[in-house]
Amino acid sequence: MATAALPSEMQALLHNIKDQSLAIKSVPLPIPSSEQYLVKPFAAAFTLGELFWPRPEELSVSSPGVEYVGKVVQSPSTTSKFQPGDRVYARVTYPQAGGARQYTLTTDDEIARAPENFSIAEAASVPVSALTAWQALFDEFKFKAPTTDSTPSSGTNTRVLITAAAGSVGIYAVQLAKLAGLYVVATAGPRNIDFVRSLGADEVLDYTKTDLRTWVAEDPSHRKLDFVFALVGGSSLDQAWHTVNDNGQLLTIVPPPDFNWVFDLDTPEGVSPSVKGRFWVMHPSGEQLGTITEFIEAGKLKPLVDSVWEFEDYEKAIARLNSGKTSGKVVLKVNDED
Repeated sequence: MATAALPSEMQALLHNIKDQSLAIKSVPLPIPSSEQYLVKPFAAAFTLGELFWPRPEELSVSSPGVEYVGKVVQSPSTTSKFQPGDRVYARVTYPQAGGARQYTLTTDDEIARAPENFSIAEAASVPVSALTAWQALFDEFKFKAPTTDSTPSSGTNTRVLITAAAGSVGIYAVQLAKLAGLYVVATAGPRNIDFVRSLGADEVLDYTKTDLRTWVAEDPSHRKLDFVFALVGGSSLDQAWHTVNDNGQLLTIVPPPDFNWVFDLDTPEGVSPSVKGRFWVMHPSGEQLGTITEFIEAGKLKPLVDSVWEFEDYEKAIARLNSGKTSGKVVLKVNDED
């Protein structure tokens, strides 16, 4: 159902995957199907590497920003879960177009009510990161999910290592792991040690000074971990393998350089063959995102926004994203909030 006259065309940030170019262009307004919402994004967040994710040959041009916050403009029906004017946020089902365009489409499988106590930029930074952490801990590792009444604790002897804990996914992984009662060992750079500790980590290791393999070898009976959530690749991932207890698990979101989607990983030499490692990709879930909203509004989860950029400054935003110096998400303004 329509609530106002809509333009026939809109501005969209378009990414051409064939030549890796980005440009703002005028394109036709998307037309929702009988099951889709038309949403006006206020802001979209960029995810590191998303411009290089593979997609079908016929979809060589699309809008980036796989997470966004905005308001519903059209609903499938008057009985739909969300109605025009509702403030929502979502993680796009890739390779559909993202939120870096003036209007976009979504379904109930993707969206949830946006938290009222977060700013637009903060809300835009949530869906990919928080869903990744939630699904890793509670779907993949099978830990018991906390409730909004939970308080940070280490109620069990289960130990988990979270690398790059000051990153956009790491901050939610630390907070949720503590709410689930796990003992959290985290890695971070020197300027983020205190920040990660403030999120609830029991131990924070400075990755610039600590080789994880050496650290474990110094006291393996006390330092080996049952679960490792590896959020950065390279030497950090290589070291992380050697921190896992026999019969433990390593999960990583770092894709191979060639984007060859191999999900069951070979155990490196020197690591017990009983250790299982997997590469894994999160999925959109409006239901889980709705639960995350409840945790945010209960004051249980804190966001981290690196920077916010005007729509026309998308090149600066992407440069910041790729700088390797970000703390939290890079957010692009799309429409003025109204």
